[in-house]
Amino acid sequence: MNLPSYPGQPQPEQPEQPGQPPAPPAPPTPPAPPMPPAPPVPPVPPGAGAVPPPPAPPGFPPAPPGGGYPPPAYQAYGGPNDGSASYSGVAIAAFVCALTCCLGIFAIPLGIIGIVKTGPGKARGRWMAVTGLVLGVIGTLLAAVVGIVIFAVGQRVVTPDNAEAGQCVAVTSKGSNVTMIDTGCSVEHNAQIFAVLTPTAADVAAHRTSIGLCLTRVAGAFPGVEGRVVKGHPRLDISGEEVEVSAASEQRAIRAGSPVACWIEAVDGTLDSDPVAH
Repeated sequence: MNLPSYPGQPQPEQPEQPGQPPAPPAPPTPPAPPMPPAPPVPPVPPGAGAVPPPPAPPGFPPAPPGGGYPPPAYQAYGGPNDGSASYSGVAIAAFVCALTCCLGIFAIPLGIIGIVKTGPGKARGRWMAVTGLVLGVIGTLLAAVVGIVIFAVGQRVVTPDNAEAGQCVAVTSKGSNVTMIDTGCSVEHNAQIFAVLTPTAADVAAHRTSIGLCLTRVAGAFPGVEGRVVKGHPRLDISGEEVEVSAASEQRAIRAGSPVACWIEAVDGTLDSDPVAH
């Protein structure tokens, strides 16, 4: 039995078969006939047979000779972030005024003008104009509210010049400075004015004091009420309530013709009754 060979294995020599003549040689192959020469190609005239370029789309310039299109020309965008545009001076002024005390009212018209002068194709700085306008409006409204409150409180401040007997007031003392606010007797208060005196030249010559003048009116304002001195301050018991007699003038020492306000103040901080007729 013969096994198939594998690559690289030497082939065994085949024994000659006796009695078989060798095969005759194959006849030679006749040569192929030569090809006839190709006819000459006539020359092509210049420009003949060239494919014309496609027509340009609407809105674009025609293609230049030689094919291709020129690079598109872009126009600069004139928007608010255009680096070539300058900032609006009016917008800057509106922004600065809005951040400055007492100039917020000027930021309102400047902000409006700045908004008109800025934007696409115009000067830069619209955000400053808008910010200045908004802050200007807010600052102006706050200033108006504060002014109204100060005016209202100022109208209720009681001084010896405008004090009247019977007024119910809230008294605040800080050292030798006294502040009196007219609260009305229907609102909780701690004091009530019982007299307003005008010193004379004789009072000044006698070296009288504001509290000394007010004590001369206690008996007339609170008949039948006995007073006493506690820690150097005169006190009264009115309807079971302990009050202290106080006085104030525009100056530390009395002056002729300068009013002196006299009031009683609750020791416990709240005046429960108003003994002085309004």
